Amino acid sequence: MAYPRVHEIAAELGVESALVMAKLRELGEFVRGPSSTVPPPVARRLREAFGRPQSSAPIEAKSAPPARIPSPVAPESFDPTSPSSREFGWQANPVKAPSHPQLMTELNRAERRFPVIREHRNSLSRLGSQIVYMSTPRDAADCQVALVRFSGAIESAFGFTRQLMIFYSPYRDMQVRTYEAAMRELAKLDRNVTPDVFFMWSPDPRLATKLNDWSSPGRLAIPLTLEDADSVGLITLLREHLHVRDLFYETTPVHGSKFYGRRTILQTLREDVLAQRVSGIFGLRKAGKTSILMQLRQELESERVVSVLVDLETFPSPPEDPTDDIVADIRRRVLDELRASKLRTKELAELGERPSILEFKNAFQAILRRLEAAGVRVLLMLDEIEYLTPADRIDIAEGPMPRIAQLLASLRSLVQETGNFTFLMSGLTSAIVESGRLYGRPNPLFSWAKGTYIGPLDRGEADGLATSVSARMGIRIEPGALEALYDASGGHAYLYRNLASSVVSTLPMDVMDRTMSRSAVLKRLAYWSSSVRGNVDEMVRHVERYYATEAFLLELLRDNPNDFHELAPDEPEATRHLLELGLIQQSGEGYEVNVLLELR
Repeated sequence: MAYPRVHEIAAELGVESALVMAKLRELGEFVRGPSSTVPPPVARRLREAFGRPQSSAPIEAKSAPPARIPSPVAPESFDPTSPSSREFGWQANPVKAPSHPQLMTELNRAERRFPVIREHRNSLSRLGSQIVYMSTPRDAADCQVALVRFSGAIESAFGFTRQLMIFYSPYRDMQVRTYEAAMRELAKLDRNVTPDVFFMWSPDPRLATKLNDWSSPGRLAIPLTLEDADSVGLITLLREHLHVRDLFYETTPVHGSKFYGRRTILQTLREDVLAQRVSGIFGLRKAGKTSILMQLRQELESERVVSVLVDLETFPSPPEDPTDDIVADIRRRVLDELRASKLRTKELAELGERPSILEFKNAFQAILRRLEAAGVRVLLMLDEIEYLTPADRIDIAEGPMPRIAQLLASLRSLVQETGNFTFLMSGLTSAIVESGRLYGRPNPLFSWAKGTYIGPLDRGEADGLATSVSARMGIRIEPGALEALYDASGGHAYLYRNLASSVVSTLPMDVMDRTMSRSAVLKRLAYWSSSVRGNVDEMVRHVERYYATEAFLLELLRDNPNDFHELAPDEPEATRHLLELGLIQQSGEGYEVNVLLELR
């Protein structure tokens, strides 16, 4: 027998579908929307919850009972004022005390300069942890650097997988330059050291205040202020600084240690750049397009690629001609990047601040040929490309803006005439590479540039993101919570992180075992859904602005699914766009809207 749909059960019970969905959440079950199906055992529980006797429902085939999910063990609360016997738990899987002669010599020398180091070593030892490295920074010879390896219990509780740096400063009035010196030292250390958290000690009585002002969640300096070698106080310090961090919450593009997933797309784009192929990456707003560009930029540094990122959202949009402003900005940004890398800039520097397209092309080409001889490549990245093709205001096929097509044709010529330049585009609409004509001229990118779509995270990428980020906050995520996070957000990168952030805000901070459960996610869904409704509305309105046919089909699928399925074969490109953007998904032989649309 086919599984019943939510709206079918609602009709049978004589209630609204929204009430049935709310009841499902109370029962610990999550569905995408009224058209979703539920297994027979869940349908039976649902009818019983509404007071409908089972005999009134169709007879169901017997099925295996749902797998029993064991109840999580209640976490042990941590009280810093508890007896010292509590410390035994933090000693589990202790680190072996150092014995190497050279390290012992460095430790003794450091303790003579900073007697507090001995107190810290004693505190760490009582927690099964040890200082395993000691050195003097080259650019801060009056300071000292130590690396700590924590016990297995502490690493597990706070998500550490690497050693932690301690930076010792002798100054009673520590300045921000010392903090920056510590950051430089942290960057120099190898990958066995935690990259975004470190301890700092100085005799400055205002140390905690200063570090609180200078630090950020992405580079956190914890003031190592302990009284009477208090071992438990060290745990309190970690908890007060790490458990309050919310590393899921991001409103700006991320890269480096904050970037997760998208490895296939990154590898493809990297190969495109090195092979001089022009590509466009397209996706919904906040899907992670700019983050991909920034991560690609970072990963290409080792390939001697100079990358220039231009945000087209800051320029006027057609019908006002933005071409001169864009050319001037590209020239300025290229100059800045070349100067930062101490590379040739002569030809571009000699141009006026607002050169013509041809003047810019000729000067840039002369520099590229010099750079090619030196083995240097240049990558231009044009972000928010839809602002050059606002379909709601102008006919992009025959509109009076031919200079935009001229600029793109010049960039194409640079790719074809040099061996070390290419460009990427990113944005919502793919019209820039799929339209045969562009503002009255043949589109220079049509059938030449390649388009790649960025849809929702797949389940593996999402799980990896959640477990990695949560571990750095000392949070363990149960499998049911991972499933609920993904189902509720549809895998959309921003919404997924935002929901996880909302759930983290509800977790206790004063426990040894911080756990995100499925029930914790489900309890937060109603509040979170209302809080992101405006973001989702903005995403969908952006699609409606640039994809008229797709917007019509999307509305049709929501209101009249049968009409959509009849029309979809006649609009294959629009249907493909909706699938690629992650707004709809295949369901059996048909389609259904993504959960993203249920959040409006």
